[in-house]
Amino acid sequence: MKIVYVITQGSWGGAQAHLYDLLETQTNAGNDIYLITGTKGRLTEQVGSELPQVKQIWLKNLQRSISILNDARAIYQIRRLLNTIQPDIVHLHSSKAGTLGRLAAIKLVPTVFTVHGWAFTDGVSKKRAILALLIERLMQPLTTHYICVSQYDYQLGQQKKLLNHRHSGTVVHNGVKATELVVPKMNRIFRVTMAARFNEQKRQDLLIRAFAGFSAKYECRLVLLGDGPYLERCRELVYDLGLEDKVIFKGNVQNVTVHYQETDVVALISNYEGLPISLAEGLAAGKPLIASHVGGVAELFQNNGFLVKNDIEEIQQALIQLATNVQLRHQQGRNSRQLYRQLFTQQQMLIKTEQVYQKLLARRTSDD
Repeated sequence: MKIVYVITQGSWGGAQAHLYDLLETQTNAGNDIYLITGTKGRLTEQVGSELPQVKQIWLKNLQRSISILNDARAIYQIRRLLNTIQPDIVHLHSSKAGTLGRLAAIKLVPTVFTVHGWAFTDGVSKKRAILALLIERLMQPLTTHYICVSQYDYQLGQQKKLLNHRHSGTVVHNGVKATELVVPKMNRIFRVTMAARFNEQKRQDLLIRAFAGFSAKYECRLVLLGDGPYLERCRELVYDLGLEDKVIFKGNVQNVTVHYQETDVVALISNYEGLPISLAEGLAAGKPLIASHVGGVAELFQNNGFLVKNDIEEIQQALIQLATNVQLRHQQGRNSRQLYRQLFTQQQMLIKTEQVYQKLLARRTSDD
């Protein structure tokens, strides 16, 4: 089987981690794999060093920002590549790559578009949501199959009449590798960890403010993993609140699970989400969660933490309950691990994605 994967950013995030697992599995299966990206970064570097069989193509015109000229060039370049490669399937990740890739693949090859959270989901600006929904409705006839990483996104797609009997979809939850379970020692500093990019979507600032009031009464640390355009803003907030000795900025890290093994709680406060891999990794590590009740996040909860509004006092109360009740913390951690095994293993994700591929190949063969 010959597969072309397309994603806009070659850096690292939930979508890139998800894609890397697909690249690794399909390459190990002996398939002919291509990766098209618009930028270079950790994803392209890791693929280059660990999966040299993957043929990587960088298109500088494939960018997140809207530009009629660059977008037209990217569509032309992708279509020319597809004509040359003649793949069996094009699998698209991220909204921009999903749009340009489907336009480029018209009448050439079946397209799979993985929705890592709709660009019009609750929590994004109204103007952006209206534009994103309009674009997706135009793209719907060009989509052979949708993969949604959460039941929430699947239902939202149905509600917006994007998913129906003519344009089918499948829920494939983000899955992650199992990690070694490490129970933090007793009588130690209570530690909370959030792994996320510092941007307009994520709300490290709210977590920091909630932590400020909480940390005045408890011996604790907040560990923030990642970087991004809002990083300095959050550093300044920490300084203004006098939390320099209690909030730790680790920057980009290669292995989030190592930091999760050392934490008591995994947190994610954000304005909108699909189904965050950082929380799935928290499940795999057997940790209780505190997360914003947005998007598909609720699907990662089953008596294993606290779903919260983006409200400082509510976040603070969740922190207090977990800090002061060790038995609750350990029980919720065990529940996280159990839920991980039920729904969010890497193997389940890969098997379900492969089933989508085989279904499309069978359909294409019958049409021919």
